[in-house]
Amino acid sequence: MCAKNLLHSLYQYKAWSEEELFKCLKAPAAKSYPDEMAKAMYWLSHINIVDQLFIARLQGNPDEFDSVVTDQPPNLTPLEEQFSIANQWFVDYTKSVTAMELSDPVAFIFKDGKPGNMTKEQILAHVLSHGLQHRGGIGTILPREILQDHKDHFTTFLKR
Repeated sequence: MCAKNLLHSLYQYKAWSEEELFKCLKAPAAKSYPDEMAKAMYWLSHINIVDQLFIARLQGNPDEFDSVVTDQPPNLTPLEEQFSIANQWFVDYTKSVTAMELSDPVAFIFKDGKPGNMTKEQILAHVLSHGLQHRGGIGTILPREILQDHKDHFTTFLKR
């Protein structure tokens, strides 16, 4: 498998994993843990903002965010829809982007005001590792009763 195909497969995994996580968050058990859910939603909102920022950067468009976090508690259903749209964009993008385009540089300004310059491939790798890191953190916040059926493993995705 070449790096381009691996990126595409990893973005399919990201979409599947996050869809599975939202199923757990909508389960009745989640209502019994409002504090943990609020913390998880904060981090999911952060993941979504970062995904949206880098989609805009990959498209060469301005972004709509002043920060990578928000004080507004997100609503589960709209956040799930935003994840779905972003994940579909990444899946489609990684399917169509060429290996040569992956080495294209993208210059931008980070939200802390510092300049950024990454290749498209580096951006895609960052978005994957960033989301995975925070989903792992969410897994430590949420109790087992919410995540009892959640399997967030690349190998589980590949076996389905």
